[in-house]
Amino acid sequence: MDKQTPMPKTMDEAMLAYQRLAVVATQDKKNPHFKNSYASLEAAIDAAREANQFGIYFEQPLDMIVLEGTIVQIVRTQIRHQPSGEMRQSICPIRTKDPSDPQKMGSGITYAKRYSLLAAFGLPTDDDANDAAKGPTKPDTNIVKVTPSSSNIEKVKF
Repeated sequence: MDKQTPMPKTMDEAMLAYQRLAVVATQDKKNPHFKNSYASLEAAIDAAREANQFGIYFEQPLDMIVLEGTIVQIVRTQIRHQPSGEMRQSICPIRTKDPSDPQKMGSGITYAKRYSLLAAFGLPTDDDANDAAKGPTKPDTNIVKVTPSSSNIEKVKF
């Protein structure tokens, strides 16, 4: 953004300006099992940071919600627009086969952060998680509705 272009006043204006840049996350990593390339978390962060020039920044705190009596760990991706104070957020569950294994949990956190960041900024995604393409064995009918106050979380069943 050059010095003569004013800072966007709303998040919508800022996101439009960012998307006009046609930013992509560089596929800088190689999956050794499937021999495909994918964008690392670092590449996703670099692509998202291009929005800083329009007053947009992000945070990705880890959090927990209760879903049908079970505690679910999540990444809460928050996109903020500094000039207007507007904020948008989405949540992504952290999936791992063994949450007691710190390395597996770290891998699940990285996946959740990477994919939720790419989605929140509308960036093209890759699929280095080939098992996800097979689809779930049973449909997930639980939707969590999040209101601006994190204490107002309700479960919606379809």
